Amino acid sequence: AVRGIAIDETSFKRGQSYVTVVVDSQERRVIDVEAGRGEDTVIDFSYKLEEKGGKCEKIDFVSSDMSAAYRSGIQFCFPNAKHTIDKFHVKKLMLDAMDAVRKGEQKEQKSKALHLGRRILMIPELKQSEEQKQRVVEISRQYPKTGRAFRMVQSLDSVYASHDLKEATEKFEQLYRWLRKSRLDPMKHVTLTLMKHRVEILNIFSI
Repeated sequence: AVRGIAIDETSFKRGQSYVTVVVDSQERRVIDVEAGRGEDTVIDFSYKLEEKGGKCEKIDFVSSDMSAAYRSGIQFCFPNAKHTIDKFHVKKLMLDAMDAVRKGEQKEQKSKALHLGRRILMIPELKQSEEQKQRVVEISRQYPKTGRAFRMVQSLDSVYASHDLKEATEKFEQLYRWLRKSRLDPMKHVTLTLMKHRVEILNIFSI
């Protein structure tokens, strides 16, 4: 009965060993764990799926990270599936870039305050308390580069809050142009990855 799956990797033994976890997207339950990560792990799962009565050609949705190895395995094993990049991985890409901007500005201004405020910047605006929102306003005023990077991250959340593919595409393109012209190198570098995976990122709105 499985029609959609999510594929992700996790590590243990302090990052020395990796496994690939496969989740039934609809039932939100783990259905397989494979040693390693990459194309072979996806192929091994597909064999198990068929052995247990599932059909690879009936899988119509697969989400994963941006790994090229996973991508080739997904295309080979699940030719009818729409592949999407999981929001978590896209958001992490943006957060890492924002943090690089913060570190650069912190070094420029030799500021401990910006280091102490880094955790607040990682909280989505919609989940911030009024006190936290005010703190972000203060940080943005004092450290404008970090403030701009923070607003770019929030714009990504706006993309995912879209009601349909058309709206999401328009917001995505606006964000792309903003990042590209930002004069913040870490944010500009993100544009290359976003555009490379544009179709898979936006596929979530056409499922």
